[in-house]
Amino acid sequence: SAMPKLLSSALLAGACLIGSADAFSLSPSLPSPSLRSAAASSSASSLSMQAQQGGAAPLSRRQALSLAALASLALSPAQKAEAAGVALGYGANEKEINAELSAFGLENMDKVPSGFKPLIQAVGGNVGANIDGSKVVDSLGSLVTANGGLKDGERLLVLFAYPNGWLVNLPIVTPNGESGTVSANNYVKGDSGVVNAKGIKEGDDITKLPNTFFQELLTQFLTVNQYQGFKVLKKTKGSPVDGQPSMDIEFRYELLTQGGLSVGRHGFCKAVQCGANVVSLGVTTTDTRFKGQKESLKQTAASFRTHVVKAEFASTRSQGLNIMTPQKEGEE
Repeated sequence: SAMPKLLSSALLAGACLIGSADAFSLSPSLPSPSLRSAAASSSASSLSMQAQQGGAAPLSRRQALSLAALASLALSPAQKAEAAGVALGYGANEKEINAELSAFGLENMDKVPSGFKPLIQAVGGNVGANIDGSKVVDSLGSLVTANGGLKDGERLLVLFAYPNGWLVNLPIVTPNGESGTVSANNYVKGDSGVVNAKGIKEGDDITKLPNTFFQELLTQFLTVNQYQGFKVLKKTKGSPVDGQPSMDIEFRYELLTQGGLSVGRHGFCKAVQCGANVVSLGVTTTDTRFKGQKESLKQTAASFRTHVVKAEFASTRSQGLNIMTPQKEGEE
């Protein structure tokens, strides 16, 4: 029947997702799955094969609910504190964010489209996390701070609108340093929006940077063996973002999962020249979903704004949103 086939597809997708390092996004690689997740993946694959067997009897309501629950478990991304701060209850609204922007002397954000939510976060002023005493993993905050990208007392403010139902991830700070980036993802369906940053030289013009620069920018949280065939499909000069030059980019690449699968990714990017950095929001989905999600991806990318702000303005915040520093481990 149709029900076993649908559940089979969901379970297989869950098994693939668990077996890869964040198979559907440009977010920092996830840690190795827990035993609980591995068990869910194995069970999901087994149940999927059972569901595909010919002549299977129709599922009872109890069986269907059990399979759905297991599929949900399999499709849940495995995260740990050192990888990124997961803001499950992130709930800033347009009015609060505009109050924050006003406190920084910035213009209000554009009207949030129906079916979208706004996100605002400040990063910077921290070093990348030291994971083993010698290896340092860059975070968004460490990338924009490096090489004088931010002066003492400055932070990078990022702002965009993302579709309802996406999970927000924010950087965290531990005694070992800062890790993670700012992103919003729909892990089940394969949609993702990720903020990246890359330093530029004095005198560089974002409109004249080569395609290789944007490839390095948009894949900076992936290792070389995690993707192939990156292509800039279209690159046009965008409207200035609060007086800062920008570029609008359409791009595509193949994501290589640990399970040996190749997943086509297609999306859009808004890149802004912000001081000594180019800061971007890359929004992608799978090739199979691209046609149906194209306008939503464009809206998310187009909503992106970024600014260098003074940290001391935190004392003037009227609504108390915790945007000034990444989430510290153990904080609510």
